Amino acid sequence: PMVIAGQGTLALELLQQDAHIDRVFVPVGGGGLAAGVAVLIKQLMPQIKVIAVEAEDSACLKAALDAGHPVDLPRVGLFAEGVAVKRIGDETFRLCQEYLDDIVTVDSDAICAAMKDLFEDVRAVAEHSGALGLAGMKKYIAQHN
Repeated sequence: PMVIAGQGTLALELLQQDAHIDRVFVPVGGGGLAAGVAVLIKQLMPQIKVIAVEAEDSACLKAALDAGHPVDLPRVGLFAEGVAVKRIGDETFRLCQEYLDDIVTVDSDAICAAMKDLFEDVRAVAEHSGALGLAGMKKYIAQHN
């Protein structure tokens, strides 16, 4: 719980920079960051939607949400190695299930496109997992517009 709370402080920094946001896209591996961010945002500004983003080949949260409980993935892809987790934790699952508004999964091509966008727009070289949030945001916007 303390690690989840610590990871949630990222949401405080985000809200201090810009409190006029309507959605936050959070990458998911083990779920601690997503759980912490979702809990904090929903406590302070419940109108903000918190959307989890997972790599399609290691979507342990989506599998757990579909099953209603954490499950072991039969295989985990390593393209986005930083979020390649076989099973989401029990506590992070409970919090994500309660506080997240939606979940998006993205494939390797979408992650690569987001990495390219980050480099072209701000000259940032992102690790695969670091581009996951942007890839998810792009997919979410395409699906909801």
